[in-house]
Amino acid sequence: MTDFYKKYYGYEDNIKLKDDDIRILQEGMTLKKLNASKEEFNERFYKLDFNTNELVATTKEFRKKEKKYAITILNEVKSGCSSDNLKSFKLKNSLNDRKNIANIEDVSFVIIFDNFRKSLDLLAPSEADRDLWVRVLSYFIILTKKRKGVLPEADKIMKSYFELADTSNDKKLDKNEVTEFLDSINIKLKKKQLQKLIKISDMDRDGELNEAEFEHFMLQLKKRREILSLYKLIATGDQKTGTSFIPEYLTADRFQFFLERYQKEAKTLEECKEIIYNFEPTDLKDEFKLSLYGLVNYLMDPHQHIQDYEKTHQIYMNMDMDFSSYFVNSSHNTYLSGDQIMSESDPNCYVAAIMKGARLLEMDCHDGSDGRPRIYHKKTLTNKILFEEVIEVIKEYAFKISSYPLILTLELHCSPPQQLVMVEVIKEHLKDYLYLESFDDTSYPTLNDLKNKIIIRCRKPIKETQSVLQNMVRINQNDFDDEVDEDFEEIQELEHVINVVQNASFKGIDYAFQNYSKSQSSSLSESKCSKLIEEDTASRILKYTSHFFTKVYPAFYRQDSGNLKPIDYWLYGFQMVALNFQTFDSANDLNDALFQDNGQCGYVLKPRILRDPSLRFDPNNIATMENKVKFNIKIISAQNLPNKSDIFKDIVDPYVTVKIYGVPSDKQEKKTRTIHDNGLNPIWNEDLEFSINCPELAFVRFIVRDEDLGNDDFVGANAFRFENIKQGYRHFHLKNKYSKGTLFVGIRISKQN
Repeated sequence: MTDFYKKYYGYEDNIKLKDDDIRILQEGMTLKKLNASKEEFNERFYKLDFNTNELVATTKEFRKKEKKYAITILNEVKSGCSSDNLKSFKLKNSLNDRKNIANIEDVSFVIIFDNFRKSLDLLAPSEADRDLWVRVLSYFIILTKKRKGVLPEADKIMKSYFELADTSNDKKLDKNEVTEFLDSINIKLKKKQLQKLIKISDMDRDGELNEAEFEHFMLQLKKRREILSLYKLIATGDQKTGTSFIPEYLTADRFQFFLERYQKEAKTLEECKEIIYNFEPTDLKDEFKLSLYGLVNYLMDPHQHIQDYEKTHQIYMNMDMDFSSYFVNSSHNTYLSGDQIMSESDPNCYVAAIMKGARLLEMDCHDGSDGRPRIYHKKTLTNKILFEEVIEVIKEYAFKISSYPLILTLELHCSPPQQLVMVEVIKEHLKDYLYLESFDDTSYPTLNDLKNKIIIRCRKPIKETQSVLQNMVRINQNDFDDEVDEDFEEIQELEHVINVVQNASFKGIDYAFQNYSKSQSSSLSESKCSKLIEEDTASRILKYTSHFFTKVYPAFYRQDSGNLKPIDYWLYGFQMVALNFQTFDSANDLNDALFQDNGQCGYVLKPRILRDPSLRFDPNNIATMENKVKFNIKIISAQNLPNKSDIFKDIVDPYVTVKIYGVPSDKQEKKTRTIHDNGLNPIWNEDLEFSINCPELAFVRFIVRDEDLGNDDFVGANAFRFENIKQGYRHFHLKNKYSKGTLFVGIRISKQN
């Protein structure tokens, strides 16, 4: 299978598990967890629960309190004292006989989770046990990344489900044991549904399920009626062939027909046979025949999801242009973990943003009382973090996700002495990453020129020859503009670290063309940019954004860390639309959709209509749009939707809304009917049709809600760039706090006359 993974996923499955690895961690072991505030370790019992795909921690007082961590939210596992807390503990207690742990480096490990924001600092009983945890968790983290949150080993682990469900250890499951087991994996069935499934599976009619009967029960539970209809259609050409008739298999040529006719994918017969061999779970694969379960496996594979796998997993765009030609994944006030007024500032927020794909980060830099600059939000209750600590973290993670340039926007509120400290810190830690070669507008560096470089985006110091009047204009330029560096004049030493991009006040489009070079980059507040769009023409704005690298950031009144609507500014070619990444909302969904493109490198080439002013594109004029299409979506079904309440365990009443974002004429939404009391496998089979005038700038967002009295509860959502959507029968995962649930849809796209 390794060769197949290497060919199909682009890399090998390097981590090899030993025979008993998974079993040992399913049974669990006692580990010691660091309580950093008390500088002490507390014992906890940890195990892997593959029913729910969770790491479960319980207290020593015999498992009375449980803390669960979904495997899908684990980001990384590191051996040794690799976290700040463990390093600090080791350093502080190295000479303390009572607290010192001689072999701490050999038995410690760190589990990083929740988008790199949090960590578990742990000690294992021995080095071998530590290595076991690191090996197994790393293995499943890699698999989770491969499968976009779905653990492919789950079917293998299903074999142990019977033992886990058999709490009485009598080799049989009664109705209560079945119900409790289904509860544990978040599946709710109506009483009649459960009775019917047990009756179908109870072959010896004793009212209980033995292991073979339970396996049959689980197969019935997993049965996908909607895919069965598709399976019949592929096999016979008739979706309505006798309800009791189920073809035994699909031949390779019928599978090839399915790919060409419905999925719009051209494959040779030999390629089809290889696919069948790798996805068919039964011996039919030896004859290159595909069963119903093989088809389900194939359709659930990440390569067959709604979003084009090749576009999202490899860099395919032209990267030999300068910054002005690309959208850039940009973070606003990166250091904040919550709202703008009272939330924690944390260096790990920079790690989280980078690992989410950000290539522009922000720092508000102020004087520290000890002579060391701090980062925090001025005139608020947010705490202060060391500038140098943030720079060290950025150095470690800058190019883990993308090799393309990382831009650091510095808002300077520091006195000259502490500005000098900042320059020295940057030179000490980042000197090998700075791009300091000379250039002019005719030789401005491209993204490929800037690979593995960190760009300091800051205002360059004013030359002594500049007038006092120019300085006064700069200070008083913007009301409510958080990005004006108004406290102190910049020191000349900043020129040693600023080169490719420098902040410059926005004083109008004409002023920019008359006075600025290509390296000068302005920042506009949401309000100021919206006013510009309202008062100026699309042609002038697009001419400006095709030449100048410009940032838009949320208005000052968004104190709850709410976000602007990024699409409103992308439509006019603004490259850096900065968002509060810590907020879960539609803005971040759209941002994720855009920057999934081009191998998730953080840079997406703007469509030609935004790069070439001669095309005279206007978002408000349909006549300037040439690629109109019809977009037909069949909302077929959903699988394993989360319950709306952990307390009441209510079964959801789901419906799906499909919302189109883009130019004003494309903004529209439609929804399905509601399916009552079914979060396991609701089936809609509803057709929705949209006309899209500008597919280059369109996004599609799917939202699942639970119909309820008053406000309908959010169940999950996901968004995709229209140009990355594949035709055919496709699955995709829903985003929610549970990382749970999928939708199954049919897509057809055709040119519009």
